[in-house]
Amino acid sequence: MSSANETAEPADTPAPAPDKPIKPRAPRSLRVELMLSYLSLLAVVVIGFGGSIYVLVRQGMYHQAESDLLASAQLISRELKSGVTKPDLVLTQAHRPRFGPAPREHAYFVVWDAQDRQIAGIDPLPPHLQFPAAEPPHHRDRPFYSTSHGIHLDVYLKEKDGTRIMVGRSLNREFDHLGQLAVIVSLFGLISLGAGAIGAWLLARRIVKPLDQMTQAAEQINAKSLDQRLELVGASSELTRLSTVFNTMLDRLHNAFQRQIRFTADASHELRTPVAVILSQAEHTLSRPRSPEDYCAALDTCLRASRRMKRLVDDLLLLARADSGRLEIRQESLDLADVVRQSLAMLEPLAQEKQVRLSSQLLTTRITGDAGRLSQVVTNLVTNALQYNRTDGEVFVTVHARESKATLVVSDTGIGIPATDQPRLFERFFRADQARTHQEGQGTGLGLSIVSEIVTAHHGTIDVTSELGVGTTVTVLLPIPKVADSPEDPKAVGTGS
Repeated sequence: MSSANETAEPADTPAPAPDKPIKPRAPRSLRVELMLSYLSLLAVVVIGFGGSIYVLVRQGMYHQAESDLLASAQLISRELKSGVTKPDLVLTQAHRPRFGPAPREHAYFVVWDAQDRQIAGIDPLPPHLQFPAAEPPHHRDRPFYSTSHGIHLDVYLKEKDGTRIMVGRSLNREFDHLGQLAVIVSLFGLISLGAGAIGAWLLARRIVKPLDQMTQAAEQINAKSLDQRLELVGASSELTRLSTVFNTMLDRLHNAFQRQIRFTADASHELRTPVAVILSQAEHTLSRPRSPEDYCAALDTCLRASRRMKRLVDDLLLLARADSGRLEIRQESLDLADVVRQSLAMLEPLAQEKQVRLSSQLLTTRITGDAGRLSQVVTNLVTNALQYNRTDGEVFVTVHARESKATLVVSDTGIGIPATDQPRLFERFFRADQARTHQEGQGTGLGLSIVSEIVTAHHGTIDVTSELGVGTTVTVLLPIPKVADSPEDPKAVGTGS
């Protein structure tokens, strides 16, 4: 036998049931939302209108009954003053028809003297009736007051000698009329709601029909049919604006998709050339034993092709980072003139090789930015100016501050760019002269695209003006911080060759 102090082993508690995933409520259609909103508004209007009519009629009936009872009380008062003995007072046939012929509509009355003794009245009185303790108010416009007890309405009138007269009756007839009115108003409300439901369905159908058309048209649009557009005839201004915005978005998507296709094709083409060079050179060299000089020449060709391919991959990586918003731009205080000066020093041998004079006028201009990226901008712009210049031509580079903007200008006396090609200069893999091939030293068509991305990342702008046979001018504007160490140095640094 176990002791009472022994404790029982705890029973195994069931594991809590895993929480069931809450299913999201299916959204209601716009047609249902419009119908419910319209019917709700209509119901409020119908109920408000019917309720107002009921209240006004009820108040009118009460006031009419009160006026009839007051007239009877005043008639009794005149009879008292004319000498009719109080025990002989009755509601005569002259004013009883005011209340109705039915027995339940007959009135009753009581008269009290100044000592609150009942001196006249009918017998029996209604059970609710008793002399009120409160004195009726003496007001010149309303020398009486009324009270209601359920379906009974009583009017009290006080004479100057202290006599009090009460006349009352049942309001069964008024309540019957109010009941009929409530039925009529309810039927009218139901009919109105039914008609409103039909109207709401037709109205919602008319409103949603253009949206259904837009939805069906949008479902037919995919990556292969981005040239399709939404067309709405006779739609409202809001839906027309929505379709216009949607079509504009499709235009942007279509253009971006086409640019992506061209970009992929151009990138594949650009990468295919160096890869083909490396493969053909390797296959040709390994086809038979070669001398050390031949191997060195083959490796040199592969090296140059690999460098070109690496440069292309690096450019593509930079543009991909810019597209995804992950282009790293360091923010440091620097002198734009020093950045340009160092870049021009590296490009001086290329200028001598091309037999182009490279000169500059650089004013100290303090900005905030990434010196390495800005050097890449200068190198690409000046390289293009040297590459497409004429022999004994000139490239002139200036840096100065103008209206809180750091201005970098690269001008050349080259062959110029056709006006039809200028809007596409910053497109990737675009070359103004399609006849140019990938000769040694030629770019990949990504230089100006990279320049545009870097300038944009620095919150700047770039503009190109060119004339065939005259030359090209590229202007880069970069913001200058409000507080600069040295906004402008009056001393200019000029170099020439």
